[in-house]
Amino acid sequence: MTIEFYKEFGELGYLANYSNYGFVKDGIYYKTVEHYYQSEKFDNKELKTKIINAKTPKEASIIGRDRSNKRKDNFKQIKKQVMYNGILEKFRQNRDIAYKLIETRNKDIAEATIDEYYWGIGKDKSGENNIGKILVNVREQIKKEIIDNILQKCINKKIYIIGHDFSDADSIFSSFLLAKILQSKNIDASYALLDTYGDFNSNDISLIEDYIKEKPKIVDNNNLFILVDHNSLNGLDERNVLGAFDHHVLTGEVYDTIEMEYSSTCLLLYDIFKSSYQFSDYEKFLIFLSCLTDTDFLTSSRYTIEDKKLIKELNIKCDVNELQKKYFKMTDFNLSILDNLKQDYKKYEKNFKTIKRSIIKSYSNDFLLHHKEYEEYIKSMTDDYLIIWPCYDKKITNVYYNGDWIKIDKVLTSTILILEILEKKKLL
Repeated sequence: MTIEFYKEFGELGYLANYSNYGFVKDGIYYKTVEHYYQSEKFDNKELKTKIINAKTPKEASIIGRDRSNKRKDNFKQIKKQVMYNGILEKFRQNRDIAYKLIETRNKDIAEATIDEYYWGIGKDKSGENNIGKILVNVREQIKKEIIDNILQKCINKKIYIIGHDFSDADSIFSSFLLAKILQSKNIDASYALLDTYGDFNSNDISLIEDYIKEKPKIVDNNNLFILVDHNSLNGLDERNVLGAFDHHVLTGEVYDTIEMEYSSTCLLLYDIFKSSYQFSDYEKFLIFLSCLTDTDFLTSSRYTIEDKKLIKELNIKCDVNELQKKYFKMTDFNLSILDNLKQDYKKYEKNFKTIKRSIIKSYSNDFLLHHKEYEEYIKSMTDDYLIIWPCYDKKITNVYYNGDWIKIDKVLTSTILILEILEKKKLL
């Protein structure tokens, strides 16, 4: 899949050289990449200053493209490197758009300028697309620099890797895996649980206990941490959190974060470290299991084409149906409502609210029989409460929040994505 952008407007406008993201290079502030690139064409200081001070990138471009001005003799040979340098600094110095660029994962990027065949793809898409190629290279460099920065902060320190509260399989497995990866890089790292954490997610307890024999360290919050499967501080001192790796939307609470939408955090760790760490067959199987649990055994829309390619790389030979029968748990309606709300429970911060979320898993008949009683129970509470209720036979998801039920025409258990849907519908 290729991401195509055109000009500085809209959702992908941040990719364009005209977009309003300035940076400092060699002690000079440039308003945009275009200001930088055009000014680098010339040795004449007066002309360079005129371009740098241009009010708009368009004005800078007009001056820079004026062929009556003498360019550097070697500019044709160095122009691609100049463009790379400018785009790299733009993303280095504007972390908000650096995160957006990283979120594009491994997708190709194309500047869809119809009349530009060197920097863009041109009208017939046959162009060289050098801007798109540079953006892909910059994405990898920025990602590497964030990871290197996290690793650098770990040197000669004791580091604990922790997932989110009420930890599920992905949270535990990714904590365990990242600790192993860091240990291979001579970092003193252990996977751990905070002493304030609640029990494991009850849906995943048996799976975790069957496949992770090494017990986590139990630690208090006066230690140094890397977060996995979440990027929320949740009461931790930000000075003690060195970084985060997550497959959920960014909170902005942890500065050095690698966040991309994968089926699981384990799969994200595999993709970004597979070139520098040799995953064992056992570790690959944990990654595979994490994807099963976080996609409701491959039924969720979270399981993307890109993820399928990575799963194929793992080359796992097993019977998914047997694993599903053993570990995939539907909600037991013989239990009390309160017990079922605790089964897959988590807190989220959204729009200055603390939203409590529970997932109820069933077939459509169970939903029809029981959803009213769950609705009444939630109404009796004072909390902001969200119920996500996928029905696997119909491949739909029913969502209850603040007195409203909405139906989503697919199995969707990503709370972050559902909160975004509620926000768009102005229900949040």
